[in-house]
Amino acid sequence: FRKRCGGPLCRCVLRLDEKVVIITGGTSGLGLAVAEQLASRGASIIFTARDLDKGLAIQESLRARTKNPKIFYEYLDLNNFVSIHKFVSQVNQLCSKVDLLINNAGVFFHPPKETVDKFDVTFQTNYLGHFLLTELLVPVLADQSRVIFLSSAAHFLAKSLDLKSECIFDEGAIGTSARFQSYAKAKLCLLLYSKTFAHRHKDRGIRVYSVDPGSVETPIYRHFPFLQNPILKAIQKPIRFIVIRSPFQGAQTVLHCALSPKLGSETGLYYA
Repeated sequence: FRKRCGGPLCRCVLRLDEKVVIITGGTSGLGLAVAEQLASRGASIIFTARDLDKGLAIQESLRARTKNPKIFYEYLDLNNFVSIHKFVSQVNQLCSKVDLLINNAGVFFHPPKETVDKFDVTFQTNYLGHFLLTELLVPVLADQSRVIFLSSAAHFLAKSLDLKSECIFDEGAIGTSARFQSYAKAKLCLLLYSKTFAHRHKDRGIRVYSVDPGSVETPIYRHFPFLQNPILKAIQKPIRFIVIRSPFQGAQTVLHCALSPKLGSETGLYYA
């Protein structure tokens, strides 16, 4: 039953030996699963995270498991625009072009926090940071490259969208509803941006895909209230084991959008 809930596997056997891939949030969960699969196909992988020690450890682990030495960890904090600029400068030193950008990093139900750029942490991590990163990488994106945004069905539940207010840190937004709405609105913004980005760069052959991987067992749920309570967590465990996808299962739609030649004529669409 869990295998059925996990959905179909990506059957594409395409090799990526001459391709350069960037994955944000690549040290755990979905990002790590995608990084390993693409590295095993020979791609040069640049994955990001904020934890330096963990990033370097994952770098060596992936190199050993995939027998691919072209795997590089780079520090990136999406909650800091200066960090994003520095990362892009580093990318420009490492490679002359990027063939695949996977905007994967994100937070869910994060406690209210103001970033160094004076924005809400959930909104900046999930939307503003990836917006800036993608725009800065446009010059280095290869013609016929692909850009994937990790989306969520939560965007359907965004009640309203006022960017002037959404960007502002609200110290009082501590309730369950407020924290969920911050996430939902960020994902809605990301989806809308992906469509406009696809339209702007269609003539270059850049293909853009928004992917909802479903409910995947990753650290993104670490702040989820129902999992903070040990009793509720224990009650949910058998249900989650059945219906929640593993990172490998959740990665399949991402891999399909990254690899399938059948999607070469599609752009700006939503996949789930």
